[in-house]
Amino acid sequence: MPFFTHGDTKNKLILLYILSKADAPLTHDQLYRIVDRTDSMTFFAFETILPELETDGFVASFVRPYGDCYGLTASGQESLALFSDSIPITLRDSIDRTVSDAKGSFLREKQTTSRLSGNERDGYTLELLVLSGEETVFGITLSVASKEAALSMRSRWAKESESLYDLVWDRLLRGTEELSRG
Repeated sequence: MPFFTHGDTKNKLILLYILSKADAPLTHDQLYRIVDRTDSMTFFAFETILPELETDGFVASFVRPYGDCYGLTASGQESLALFSDSIPITLRDSIDRTVSDAKGSFLREKQTTSRLSGNERDGYTLELLVLSGEETVFGITLSVASKEAALSMRSRWAKESESLYDLVWDRLLRGTEELSRG
């Protein structure tokens, strides 16, 4: 019968388990959403444990176009393999379900991303991107006068990006066809 860990050790194993079940790197926000939805640790424990896992070499962070991500290292995979039974099965099942349910939305978040920079005095630059892996397949950069307008546009990007891509593609392609006939 497995023993169950408690405290920081349990929390470290939980984060390793979540990353292993995700089958892909997760952003800080995505990782915390899984933790929050499974009610597996407090925010403060999460914010303490994640950097410790990175410092200890069990988790690696790396930059992706859609944000900083975390993934398991070989040491993290080995440790999880040795001690995953010490996470209660009910919690593992909850994590499994939550990760499975979130994979589609996490993938969409990684495919449609945005970057906002600037300030109130000089205005804001909003970069809206559609990615395939790490390659940008469609992007728009806008100068926006107010942060509120930029945030509003940013919030609609994931939903509207496909139709905007289709519109631009159609207009540019149709323009090319009309030129070749003339």
